[in-house]
Amino acid sequence: MRILLVDDETLVRKTMQAQLQSFDRAGTHEIFTAGTLDEALKVLETQVIDLAFLDLSLDDSAEHAGLKLLKEISQCYPSTVAVTVTGHDEVKLIEECLKAGAADYLVKPFDVEMLRQVLRKAPVINRLLRKNQTLKSQAGKYFVKPLELKSKSPAFNALLDKVRKLRGAGQSVLIRGESGSGKEILAQYLWSIEGDESRPFIAVNCGAITASLAESELFGHKKGSFSGATDHRAGKFEAADGGDLFLDELATISLDIQVKLLRALSSGDIYPVGQDTPKKVNCRVIAATNESLEELIAAKTFREDLFFRIKQFSFVIPPLRERKEDILDLATQFLREKNYSDKHLSKSAETLLLSYSWPGNVRELRSAIEVAAVLSDGNEIQAEDLSPHLMATSKPVLPSNVVNQDFDEAVLEGNFYHLVREFEQKLIDTALKKKGSEASAAKYLGVPRSTLGDIRRRLLSAAKR
Repeated sequence: MRILLVDDETLVRKTMQAQLQSFDRAGTHEIFTAGTLDEALKVLETQVIDLAFLDLSLDDSAEHAGLKLLKEISQCYPSTVAVTVTGHDEVKLIEECLKAGAADYLVKPFDVEMLRQVLRKAPVINRLLRKNQTLKSQAGKYFVKPLELKSKSPAFNALLDKVRKLRGAGQSVLIRGESGSGKEILAQYLWSIEGDESRPFIAVNCGAITASLAESELFGHKKGSFSGATDHRAGKFEAADGGDLFLDELATISLDIQVKLLRALSSGDIYPVGQDTPKKVNCRVIAATNESLEELIAAKTFREDLFFRIKQFSFVIPPLRERKEDILDLATQFLREKNYSDKHLSKSAETLLLSYSWPGNVRELRSAIEVAAVLSDGNEIQAEDLSPHLMATSKPVLPSNVVNQDFDEAVLEGNFYHLVREFEQKLIDTALKKKGSEASAAKYLGVPRSTLGDIRRRLLSAAKR
């Protein structure tokens, strides 16, 4: 636990430090001290503090410095357990401190046992505060809770066996797989196997963050660091301290942010926008991508040193078409999750689900099941209740000029990915021109709209290089 002692009397600080260290037989506490408001703020800028003891009668140039510091911690560092220390046993003052965010208080002179009791309670309060902050960060999205993954697929079970070995390891993880294959679910499973719900799990969709806001979003910013920065703001790295930070769509991060991300992974140091001194954080980074990072490295849009740092442990999720043993179980699970446990699949629906290739993977399956559950009249879901594009299981025979086209060897050599992108772009342009909207074009091409959107974003990104 990282502890901050704030008192203007050197003797008091040294005495409390010695007492706290005497309780710490395992040597797990890291203690910082400050004699002024500015010194305390400097420590808070550079360290993620779990427990702070604040002297309310702090002799400082700032008026009511102790109470001001308490309010600053409550507003800007909400996961820090603040305990006020005062020489005045006044009910009104104590009430004001508790309203300002203090978790507890000590009245001087206090004995060693009182200090020991505060130290015992602090980790519990800290876990509650951190969990509260995690829930706030997930508001409107989802509530992360421990999950258990089960599979009938030998390939997926082999993957889970490897993942379970990472419990307690702490190193960064790279998850690869096609769009919709369940990369975030696997990241949540990695968090789950640690067995501590108080550990934060912070998820960031890097592709949804604009380049101008990415630095502030990930690393935080200081008050006044730019126009609109009216308050100190902790970034996702700080919010994930002590837990896991999931970076989805890693390949979309700009080269400038990649440099800062590499430093955070290498040393645990982050630099909030507007701050010259580093802040130490400790979180595991779990990154995910559906793109070839090796190809991006060759194109000089992704740093090779970051690639080697992030992929200390690398896993590839098999696409759903390669683990068809799980399709029916997943379909039943999705029905339960949407409170349709009274409904079940007919034999014709099961046959259709098993014969389809699932280009959109688990995400497409979930969507198809949710739609079918709504459209079905009785308790049995029929094949016709499933999304219309699932019915097109037979693939048309491509014209000979597509299948048997001969290519000039000079054009082929070293240009595989470029030619594939060109063909994808031509397909999409043709479908959009014919159908007018992305949704209609996706249906026309026989892919989920989300998949078409992913391809278009990837092609746009490649065109900007």
